[in-house]
Amino acid sequence: MSNRPSSSASTHRPRPSSSTARSPLEQLAYSLVPSLAPPRSHRANVDARSGRSSVASSRPDSRAEVDDEVEKERKEKVRELMEWCEEIMESRLPSSAPLSASTLPDTAKRILLQSIPRAASSQNTRGESSSSGSERAIEFGGIWNKLEKGRLLSSPLPHLQFLLSLSDFNPNNVPTKTPTSNFRISQASSSSSTRSMPPPPVPSTFSSSRSPLVDTGSNNIQSLDFDVKGKSKAEILISWRTSKSQKPFPPHLLLRDTLYLLQGIDGRYVRFALRPPKEQNPYLTEKGRAGEGVGFPLGKDGSIPQGEDEGEEGEIVGIEIVADQNKDGYVSKPTQTILMQLSEMGMLYKQVTDLINTRQAGEGKGGMTEQSLCHFLHHELSEYHRLLAVLESQMNQTSLTDADQPAEGAGLTLMRLGLWTEEMKLKLKQMNLVVAEAKKVHGGALVSKIHKHTNHGDPLIRRFTDQILEEVSKPFFATLQRWIFSGDLHDPFNEFFVQLNPETVSLRDGRISPAGDVGFEVGIDSAGRTDEAHRVWEKKYVFVKSMVPGFVSEDFGKKIFSTGRSLNFIRYSCGDSDWIETQAKLANAGRALKYSDLAGLERSIDDAYSIASQRLLEIFFDKFVLLDHLRALKLYLMLGAGDFTELLMEALAPRLSKPAISLYRHHLTSDLESAIRGSNAQFDDPDILRRLDARILEYSHGETGWDCFALEYKIEAPLNAVLDGKAMLDYDRLFNHLWRLKRVESALTSGWMRVTSGSRTYEKIPGLSNDWHHCRIVQAEMVHFLRNLQAFYQLEVIECSWQAFIDFTEKREGDLDALIAAHREYLGRVVRKVLLLSSRRDKEEILLDAVRDALDIILQFRDATDDLYAWSLAEATRLDRERDAERGLYTLPTTDSPTLSSNQLSSIRQRIKNCSNSFQDRLISICHLAGSHTDLDVRFLAIRIAWNGHYSLRKNRNPTTSSNAGDRDRGSTRPNRG
Repeated sequence: MSNRPSSSASTHRPRPSSSTARSPLEQLAYSLVPSLAPPRSHRANVDARSGRSSVASSRPDSRAEVDDEVEKERKEKVRELMEWCEEIMESRLPSSAPLSASTLPDTAKRILLQSIPRAASSQNTRGESSSSGSERAIEFGGIWNKLEKGRLLSSPLPHLQFLLSLSDFNPNNVPTKTPTSNFRISQASSSSSTRSMPPPPVPSTFSSSRSPLVDTGSNNIQSLDFDVKGKSKAEILISWRTSKSQKPFPPHLLLRDTLYLLQGIDGRYVRFALRPPKEQNPYLTEKGRAGEGVGFPLGKDGSIPQGEDEGEEGEIVGIEIVADQNKDGYVSKPTQTILMQLSEMGMLYKQVTDLINTRQAGEGKGGMTEQSLCHFLHHELSEYHRLLAVLESQMNQTSLTDADQPAEGAGLTLMRLGLWTEEMKLKLKQMNLVVAEAKKVHGGALVSKIHKHTNHGDPLIRRFTDQILEEVSKPFFATLQRWIFSGDLHDPFNEFFVQLNPETVSLRDGRISPAGDVGFEVGIDSAGRTDEAHRVWEKKYVFVKSMVPGFVSEDFGKKIFSTGRSLNFIRYSCGDSDWIETQAKLANAGRALKYSDLAGLERSIDDAYSIASQRLLEIFFDKFVLLDHLRALKLYLMLGAGDFTELLMEALAPRLSKPAISLYRHHLTSDLESAIRGSNAQFDDPDILRRLDARILEYSHGETGWDCFALEYKIEAPLNAVLDGKAMLDYDRLFNHLWRLKRVESALTSGWMRVTSGSRTYEKIPGLSNDWHHCRIVQAEMVHFLRNLQAFYQLEVIECSWQAFIDFTEKREGDLDALIAAHREYLGRVVRKVLLLSSRRDKEEILLDAVRDALDIILQFRDATDDLYAWSLAEATRLDRERDAERGLYTLPTTDSPTLSSNQLSSIRQRIKNCSNSFQDRLISICHLAGSHTDLDVRFLAIRIAWNGHYSLRKNRNPTTSSNAGDRDRGSTRPNRG
């Protein structure tokens, strides 16, 4: 096999001096092996049909005989090589795919086992030794393992495939003649050899490049009488096929049909193949597998690949050739492949134009982004039409020239058509991808999908995608520019990632607000109530994450969202539209936002965000004096103004002690004004003082004024964006708790004055000295508890939290969201610590309930001491009457008896003892719960209340909380009565 002529030899053809035309195969043989060409010095006239030559020479006869022998040998080699070429051209290669790596070695072993008898017989005739099939298979296995493991060859599979196709053991590769080393074939073997058609190729078997051919003889070669001078190998092959009654299809007809296909129109001989119903799919039949219809999604075996089996009926899936190839001409497989590749552009063209026609008809989602996309596609298709016009002119130029002898480089061919349309084909593919995305998403989501293709490795696709984005993103940037510079949302098709909340209702017609932003006029809702600015700020617009383009990060998108909201809030809620218009004019005077300048986009948005946020904070702090209102809430609702609180408590105490049903609001308002005029509150801003008001909460039967009184601070827009309903509810909770604590403090203070000063007069009453001493001790414990609790609330919680909030506001950083978050953090910390709330749900208000119980016990104790004081006064009066009677002075008669007085004293003593024991039990529980609290400050409060370990000692000695245990414990802390 090594002596076959190489196909890689020089392609320079010898130019014989004779004018006689050679056959195409002889010319092909000379081009493959130039050494076989006749010498130029002989001037040989070669007859290709007869194979005879006449040599004109003036050399001696002996030298002429030698030359005749050489010439005869050369002609024999040429004839043999021509037979090989004819055999190769008429051979049929199997269409099966090459064997895989797992089956190819097994197939080789099986062939060795099956073909060993024939091989052995041939070896025996030559006198060689033969071996069994199993031994040869074992040898092959060892060689194959060395090739795979030793990595002697980078890819041994193709070599094994080639050896199998050329092996004598191949049952389908039966040679009819064996060429010698010098390409000499005897005339007898040549005449007696018979060639039969090869059997049909069987899949999963080897392929042979030397299939048996039909005997053609030398007459077929002599019948090819045409001039091949100056023709290429492809032209020679075409001429040879024409001589075999396989004339090629006229190329100008294929070119014309191809231009029709490029426009999405069926040609006369080639047309688009449409997807039939699943039960009538011709591409799954034997005809489809034979390749008569070439489809884009079809595999080599004629089956539809995974993911391509579903589609709409009538969809383009390929092309089919409807010409009669036996009559009109033969269309080769390479030509069919080129037609299929070119027709793909027509399919892409139809899909792109379908989207444009659909959107122009008003179907689909619509939107400004899709309109921009259709405009860009229409422009690109105009360029495509211009290219088709140029190609058609080239085709007409081809038809005017001589078809047999076209000018070099002139005219249009299918290959040139493919090369000239390659760039446009890539663009059409990219446009088709964008069209497919446009059918699924719209607006910012479509821009984001297109942006993903900008990371393509092909520079042409990357630049073209940038051009698409530059055009498609224009509506997005127009909406963005209006949003971040004017605060207006002009988005009629909901394509921007900032959208109006569908829950918001317009005032004018009671329907959902239109896409065109008109603002919340004067902050009034549909029911006619003053709408909270918090609702305007928080719920008017929503951030749609799925509509954010890919070149805008989520954090950057939220910054854009905050910028527009700030400007919109300034315009419609703060009434500062003049400043917005001025800023919009300044911003629009600069360069417009566009996709090609993303760095400038970031700078513009950062500047707009900073300016809008600072302006909004200035409006809140300077124009609407937000800090003054927050300070007023701290002074009045958190009872930070001591003088005002004392006067208000003193003025309201007589009224609030009465039943709640007897209260009137104008009385409470009058007392409030008296407290303001009598304290330093009178020097505050009148706008702040007019917001203070007293109100009565809902009450039930039996409640007093202390249970339903509340101090109110009115907040209007736009301040209620920060001080929203939830925040004011927390302020009310704080006031309720601190007001109760203040009431207990006031009651305990008045009781302390009576116990410490008034009781001195009645200590001389027999049996009362220990009672008043006991009251003073218990009262001191209560005062200690209240003082530590108030100091913790006012100094460690409220003042520290307020100072942290003031430090934040002085920086003036962030936007309104940051200010709202800082205020919520400040208020949440105060509520959590003042109300002693726990982070555990099951123990959230246990400590607060214990403190409230202790406050109620203090009030009960104060009532008991008041009763003791009244009894002491009555007893002192009775004793004075008795002494007057002894001196002979008689006063008004009295019905008091010593027995009744003794019973009353016993009842009062029992009440005081119960209050004392209950209070200490509550303090033990408070210290225990506060000591195990999650908040470190609350744990420190427990240390301050029980700093000497008194309550912990009581808890260790008396685990029970019964009255007897309390009685024994009380006996250890007070002297025995006489």
